[in-house]
Amino acid sequence: MLGRLALCLLILGFSFSERSSAATLVYVGSETGSPGNDYSVQNWSNAGVAKAWNVGTSEVYGSSGYIQIRPGPTDVYQGFADGNNLGVGAATNQTLLSRPSFISSVTGGAGDFVNFGGYSTYRGPDGSAIYRQGALAVAVNNGPYDTPAGMNSGYFGVAMHFTVDAGSYFRVGFAVDSLGSGTYAPDYVGVYSNSTGTTMSSLLTRDGSADMAFFDIDTRGDALSTNFDVALWQKSGTQGVAALSLATFDAIPEPSTVLLALVGMGCLAIHSRRRR
Repeated sequence: MLGRLALCLLILGFSFSERSSAATLVYVGSETGSPGNDYSVQNWSNAGVAKAWNVGTSEVYGSSGYIQIRPGPTDVYQGFADGNNLGVGAATNQTLLSRPSFISSVTGGAGDFVNFGGYSTYRGPDGSAIYRQGALAVAVNNGPYDTPAGMNSGYFGVAMHFTVDAGSYFRVGFAVDSLGSGTYAPDYVGVYSNSTGTTMSSLLTRDGSADMAFFDIDTRGDALSTNFDVALWQKSGTQGVAALSLATFDAIPEPSTVLLALVGMGCLAIHSRRRR
């Protein structure tokens, strides 16, 4: 009897826990697009290629929204200040943006939009069009600061800012190392907010093969929106420039809070009836 009562209370606790918890930011894992997995990163929108970190039933990233930075056939080299629109509406190779409903704003860090021959080819959002993938390249010159490699072992540059509405729960992925040379890739991707601090990815491979780092963000316990910064980190002594090519957003399915509460209360009612 006590076991059943504890289970009922546990279910009720789950149904209300999201209302009392603070925002959380968790690194999930990374994926490298390679011949062995049919270039899963570059085929981010192609449902015919299996993905390691998709959250839905379809094998795609970006089901809730995406930012594909400056794809296209034309060479690009343009500098922009912090707070830029990430190349949306550009005259050539314009950024393809579908802003998720739970993201109220998104801007780019100070840097250069680039796209040149030899860069990786990516699918477009429709899953079929193929583009030469561009990027926003930022100077990695803030530091040194601690990284998973040790104290004062890395520098960073901020590539993107975005604001998450309260009550959101989703997975975000950031694609890097798409410029044909590992020189312009980060060793780590880090995501920062005032409420969560900085969460770092695991060590990535700087070898010219596209990598994607994934983080789960949960603001269901927040009463206000939360601002996040995406930083590209390189180890001390190798830092220079790093580039971000793509961000994808996928809402994480979850059991209905109301359903959980009803199950919990029904469980308690049955337990009470049996006692009588």
